[in-house]
Amino acid sequence: MNQLLLSFILLIGFTSVAQDELSLEDAVKVGLAQNFDIIISNKSVEINANNNTWGQAGRYPSVNLNLEQGNALSDQSNNPTAFIKQIIRSHSLQGNVNVNWTLFNGFKVQANKAKLEQLTLQSEGNATLVIENTIQGIILGYYNAKLQREKISLLKNVLKLSKDKYEYQKIKKELGTALTVDLLQFESAYLVDSSALIMQKLAYQNSIRNLNLLMATDVQKEWVLTTSLKTEMPIFESKELIEKMNSNNQNLKNQFINLELSKQDLKIAKANLYPVISFNTGAQYTNSKYYLGADNRAGTTINYFGNFTLAFRLFDGGKIKRAIKNVKIQEDIQSLNIEKTKLQLNQQLLIQLANYNARTNLFSVNKKAFEVSKKNLDIAHLKENSGLINSFNLRDIELAYLRAGVSLFDSMYLIIESKTNLTKLTGGIVGFEGE
Repeated sequence: MNQLLLSFILLIGFTSVAQDELSLEDAVKVGLAQNFDIIISNKSVEINANNNTWGQAGRYPSVNLNLEQGNALSDQSNNPTAFIKQIIRSHSLQGNVNVNWTLFNGFKVQANKAKLEQLTLQSEGNATLVIENTIQGIILGYYNAKLQREKISLLKNVLKLSKDKYEYQKIKKELGTALTVDLLQFESAYLVDSSALIMQKLAYQNSIRNLNLLMATDVQKEWVLTTSLKTEMPIFESKELIEKMNSNNQNLKNQFINLELSKQDLKIAKANLYPVISFNTGAQYTNSKYYLGADNRAGTTINYFGNFTLAFRLFDGGKIKRAIKNVKIQEDIQSLNIEKTKLQLNQQLLIQLANYNARTNLFSVNKKAFEVSKKNLDIAHLKENSGLINSFNLRDIELAYLRAGVSLFDSMYLIIESKTNLTKLTGGIVGFEGE
């Protein structure tokens, strides 16, 4: 049964299919090229860029061409009051060209164009934010998969030790030199370690699936992750980080764009206080034919026109003034949002910096603890072979080694997480290149 369990563990492990190598830099490149959120946000940028024209803002005239063909039949043959008592047929073809041009509307055209430019910048800012979030997700997803893979290696080492001890105790039991309680203890340890390895392999497979989802690739794709879990631990200065954040943070940039949009909305609202001067010109062509029994007649008419219109709203119940006041309030709200965002970002930055500093110190402690537990485990195996400690003491030392290893890898990942968060907050993650 135990041999069957081991075979099952090996079977559900890493399949023998060919696995491509994947560095962190390549993972980011794949994600930037294929991630659906990025592609969708880029489409929004295209729409706003396409709208950012003077024609969309209303600078140019509109030209309309209309054609109409009419047919009529009037039977007056039985109408005693009719002057012409016949069946009258008429056919006409009418065409007109109409040009409408707003010459002045309170500088609304310029304000509209400026707003279209800000909307383009807003969509680009939102797209950049999506890119930042995607890169951050891929970095953390990649290193999480590396973390789960390292834990598998650690558990395999522990499983090999418990398996070897269990097999050795079985031989000793057959020779009559081992106690049943020791054999059961080693068997229990072997089964517990086997179960832990099964669950850890599942955690690794799920982490790879999550990474594939972020990269928008086949979720069943297997990778050999080549970038090491190790990372540099530079010293960060809070003043320098805050300066970078205030200059480069994309969330903050987006808030300033929203403020500019409110300013353009205010100009558009104020434009309604001015008169509107418009010009309308065109030509109308009409060709008509009349059939009166055997007689028929035809005529052609061409009309030209050109009109100027001055429109000024004298009273609307205060709608324009209220609209202007509401836009001013909205502008105040945007200014408050900027200050709120700055305060929140400063809080997040200081928290992440404190986490980073604490985690670097924790990593140093965990590294030393792992080294000590490794030496202790080596010594414990020698003592157990010499009969100086029992199986229970050895198992406690093995578990301490396992916990120390897991804590070491977790602390390495936490450093990467804090470093990545700091990089994103200071606006440097878009220029990321693999560790």
